[in-house]
Amino acid sequence: MDHFLTSDRVRLAFRQEGDGTPLLLLNGLFGDASFWDPVVANLRDRHRCILLDHRGIGGSQRWVGKYSYDLWARDAVEMLDHLKIESAPVLGLCHGGMVGAMMALHHPGRITSMVSHGTRLLESAKTRVYDKFRRQLLGIGGVELMMGSQMGLIFSEAALVESEPYLGKMSAGATERMDAQSAGPMLDALIEFSMGPLDIANMTIPALFLAGEEDLYTPPWLVERTARLWPGAEFEIMKGVAHIVPREAPVELARRTLDFLRRHAP
Repeated sequence: MDHFLTSDRVRLAFRQEGDGTPLLLLNGLFGDASFWDPVVANLRDRHRCILLDHRGIGGSQRWVGKYSYDLWARDAVEMLDHLKIESAPVLGLCHGGMVGAMMALHHPGRITSMVSHGTRLLESAKTRVYDKFRRQLLGIGGVELMMGSQMGLIFSEAALVESEPYLGKMSAGATERMDAQSAGPMLDALIEFSMGPLDIANMTIPALFLAGEEDLYTPPWLVERTARLWPGAEFEIMKGVAHIVPREAPVELARRTLDFLRRHAP
């Protein structure tokens, strides 16, 4: 992993793979760059894949402070500045798509198009109530308990059958990517986030919103609600998968991403 310093002197980790036009891959809230490995294997022949560990996560500094989506978007833009990249499309998972949308809103010209999976931009009582519950669990039992509570929502039926013996190990492994001191303020930012319908309706970049058919954390109807407001946006449901699509259907995610980027090349 390489590193750079943000304008507020936080050390962030990133890596690059492949050749071609730049493509910025932004993780889900508590994921690191390795989540994208199966997808990058199918993208790197055509794109220079740039993978960022959000502040507080993975190889990036365990920063403790007030998180916000404006801050995460600024971090992504400053990484592009560091790499001397004027603009790039974004492939985002959940939180990563929210960061991409904030880039489009507050840093026009830096993002050319966006593909996102499991991303909700509008306020939702369902997600807010659950995220508040996760915040309580984090305070009670730390990262491991908080992560364990979501496994049944973010994985498909088939993925759970395959991985059920390892779910405890997966939850415990999350403590290597983050700590509770950083994770708490991140969840606070997620709970507080919502983008106004008029902001979405004024977006000008092409966007593809993907939703997992079995995603119980960010259900398809919630993703579609955003896509209907975003001018010219496309909406597709991925069958037989849930939220962690880079692990469940990496080849299909890469195929849909490449097709969209080919059709909307700047």
